[in-house]
Amino acid sequence: MEGLLQQQQYDEALQCMDERLALIESLMQLVGREPAQRSAAVALAGRLSMQEESMQALAASHHHAIFERLALVGRANKAGQAYRVNSKEF
Repeated sequence: MEGLLQQQQYDEALQCMDERLALIESLMQLVGREPAQRSAAVALAGRLSMQEESMQALAASHHHAIFERLALVGRANKAGQAYRVNSKEF
């Protein structure tokens, strides 16, 4: 997922996130059926939690970068409109 986000392949990253959630759900079901797997599942859950924090920070960073780009595009559009209006007056 991290690589996909860095490459700005957001649809693919969302698909990976969905698959990750499905795997976590399957893990929870396994622990419910086989309590002996609980300690391994707890260890895995801890690693997943740390990864999740990292992914959230990375996603927030990309969200901020996208917002800044959209703001620049919005300003460019306004400048273009002002230019077109002003150029018609002269």
